[in-house]
Amino acid sequence: MSLVLVADDEPAVLEVLSQVVEDLGHDVIQARDGEEAWNLARARRPNLVVTDHMMPRLSGLDLCRKLKGDEVLGRVPIILLSAVLPHGAPEAHAFLHKPFEITDFEALIRNALAEAPRPKPLEGASAVEALGNWVARGFEGPLSTAREQVERLRAEGKSDGGALETLGAQLKTLETLTRDFQEATHLAARTVALSPVEADVGAHLRQRLEEWKQRQPEVRWELDVPGVPVELRFDPERMRRVLDALLGHAGRHGGEVRVELESTPSLVTMRVKDRGPGISDEELQHIFEPFGAGRVGGGLGLYIASELARLHGGGLSVESKRGQGTTLSVMLPRG
Repeated sequence: MSLVLVADDEPAVLEVLSQVVEDLGHDVIQARDGEEAWNLARARRPNLVVTDHMMPRLSGLDLCRKLKGDEVLGRVPIILLSAVLPHGAPEAHAFLHKPFEITDFEALIRNALAEAPRPKPLEGASAVEALGNWVARGFEGPLSTAREQVERLRAEGKSDGGALETLGAQLKTLETLTRDFQEATHLAARTVALSPVEADVGAHLRQRLEEWKQRQPEVRWELDVPGVPVELRFDPERMRRVLDALLGHAGRHGGEVRVELESTPSLVTMRVKDRGPGISDEELQHIFEPFGAGRVGGGLGLYIASELARLHGGGLSVESKRGQGTTLSVMLPRG
């Protein structure tokens, strides 16, 4: 079974195409215009994209070009449908001129999915997970003892307050790195299980932002969310980690950070925008990779956030240019 994204702005045609794909035994996600298709593709990472050409906001041909230019989605096959393009486009894996026979459409789907890239199986996952648990257990005792000693010295008031604050901050960093390392190894081993509930993701986002306002009052935090509840099924604790990674990355440069929540019937998107120095094209290619040298911002936060978004059936994306700030977006499907 594969995941197929079908995009068409005509509801009747969209339903027919989707039914054909489902009858072949595959899961379908639907988009009603090119922009929605692009956002869903980044969030769900389908095995195949079927798109009409003449659509609002973003044409099928432009969608093909954006998909082909994306590092993650560039190898996903695309079937382009059109009544006006005579010969299709080189960006598409296959082309069907409207009107067409359903049997021809079915054959293209089978062929495209047979050639679609599949994720490589993880090697040594259990060993990686065991290493993460071992490191976490090994650090737990010394870090706890060090924290107790810092608190004792602070209570006695006999030591340099500034030095104690610095030491406390460094211990907190070590605790975070240890926790992140353990979480990353569990994610790499594919052993993380979510505990989702149905809740207002807007309220959850407001709560996280209020905590970050207290943590970093020097940052000008702005929030734009709908005035009505945005119901979504998600794991609150894991979503907290996703949002903390995005907010922490955006707030590290100070200045202004804008947080937005956008909702459609099929997709919820949370964007965190900063006005920092931006990220180079080379760094962007590796921003979500674990354990990479010279990671942007350091740590494993963005890798963990990306994997947790994926577990929710969504995805994490980044847009940035040097000198123009960075936008991190987590996209989550509804229903």
